[in-house]
Amino acid sequence: MRKVPGVALLLSLGLAVPAAAQSSPPDLGGDWACDATPMLIRGEWTTLTYAITIADQRDALFTAEMDWSLPPDNDVTGNQAGTSSFSGTIKALGVIGWDNETVDMVAFGDGHRHHGTLVDADTIRFVHSETGDDAWVARSVCRRKGG
Repeated sequence: MRKVPGVALLLSLGLAVPAAAQSSPPDLGGDWACDATPMLIRGEWTTLTYAITIADQRDALFTAEMDWSLPPDNDVTGNQAGTSSFSGTIKALGVIGWDNETVDMVAFGDGHRHHGTLVDADTIRFVHSETGDDAWVARSVCRRKGG
């Protein structure tokens, strides 16, 4: 009977080394167009339209700007920096999760949270929420332009 070297035996048992290290986080840089999506804000129904630009990414961290708008014909306004409006631009910070598939963003100046799942290199599905007096929820699909 042949002797099995110790390392080969441990590998065969799956005990020799911890799980392989995660690969590098995906590059999310660029312009993302997001589908118009139903939105519930302060108990009122409307439609949210927005786009995201990710200009600066370092490893799993990134900065973003989100241009958003609501249709003015239904009189449901958003709130940006304490001012009611139908559109605006929000700066956000983002992080890609350890699984390299989840994406989370938080907005400056209010409680916006955006939790996403990277479907492929050019598609993210988001669930959006904000708490407080201007609470709102929505979900959407964003696609990288040119992707």
